[in-house]
Amino acid sequence: MRTIYAWLVTCIILMGFCPAYAQKKITPTLREGAHNFTLQWISWDKPGKVQIRKQSNGTYTVKGEQRDAKSFVTIEGTLKVVSPAELIFTGTIKSLYASINEGNVCEKTGTYHFLAKGARKYWRLQEMENCEGNNVVDYIDIYFN
Repeated sequence: MRTIYAWLVTCIILMGFCPAYAQKKITPTLREGAHNFTLQWISWDKPGKVQIRKQSNGTYTVKGEQRDAKSFVTIEGTLKVVSPAELIFTGTIKSLYASINEGNVCEKTGTYHFLAKGARKYWRLQEMENCEGNNVVDYIDIYFN
């Protein structure tokens, strides 16, 4: 029994110090190219598009929009991938829907968070409150595809 215990302890110690067995730090990545982009007030069935491009510093640029005849949402800025489920966005998001915020553009500029929860196939903006307030929320989503 002591032999097995000594052998297990030796294996654990060697695996911890051996580069071949040490855990590697993996930096999550984001697929470059076109992704669907939606604001629920406009439509989930007719998504807009955003373009995502990797920069040399490891962040990604994001730019795109969804529009219909009277409404829109736009996004422009950078994304930092924290994990496959979490993105940090820095930039500007603008939206307009006639019956919300008295028909005025809602502009958010700063740093915001997108999360993918559960089995969702998109990241949703977590700072959801529309400029109108009054518990009006915008579901702004960037899809994996």
